[in-house]
Amino acid sequence: MRFILISLVSLFFISACVSSETTKTINSPNGQKMAFNPERAADTRLKLALLYLENKQMQQAKENLDTALKYQPNSAKVFRIYAYYYQKVNENDKAEQFYKKSLALDDDNGDTYHNYGTFLCAQGQYEKAEEAFLKAISLPHYTRVARTYSNAAVCAEEAKDNKKAIFYYGYALSHSPNSIGINLSLAKLNITEKNYKAAAINLFTFQRSSPATAESLWQWVRLSYASGKKASLARYSAQLLDKFPTSQQALSYLNNEHHD
Repeated sequence: MRFILISLVSLFFISACVSSETTKTINSPNGQKMAFNPERAADTRLKLALLYLENKQMQQAKENLDTALKYQPNSAKVFRIYAYYYQKVNENDKAEQFYKKSLALDDDNGDTYHNYGTFLCAQGQYEKAEEAFLKAISLPHYTRVARTYSNAAVCAEEAKDNKKAIFYYGYALSHSPNSIGINLSLAKLNITEKNYKAAAINLFTFQRSSPATAESLWQWVRLSYASGKKASLARYSAQLLDKFPTSQQALSYLNNEHHD
């Protein structure tokens, strides 16, 4: 699935080192003793866990998550990252449990609902995923609205509901009008649904902001064939084969898949 990357507490900025956590006090720059801060220590462990997950070091990620949970046993943030860990290791039942625990502790976090929706969609639970995405969008202080509408659209595509996908991509584009990727996704769906004028607008908008890609040329090929424009079909297919001869899109053209 081509979901937009899951948000993990804004993915944190990875810190360079772990401060001493085994004592109840630590030294400040002026030499005075400072009280141990379990929340800060847990955040450090979460940052390390994410770094280990990024590098596919699952055991080390789990060890740091366990330590974070020890420091902050009632943290929605810790449970959210735990849920992501269990997604990565394909323990989906545990991932769902931890998402629910996170939301039980903090049901006003749009990132958690977004991530949970992405997880549910990957499990084929499309209606529940849509509910989670819409819940994220409905929260008054949630700002990543375009991202969530885009993932709702991707999920609708997975559910074979192209009309709903077009609807959500349209809202995503309203919230992020400079997103050329959304225009390309919309073009593909509009061609499939025979909305040829809308597809042409999507593709023209894309090419005003981006050089031609194998995918954009492929969608031009599809649109040209579907709308019966032979000269346009010849032009864009030639560009596709010339610029991206080894691409999957070029192979699709040679296999006459634009006829489908």
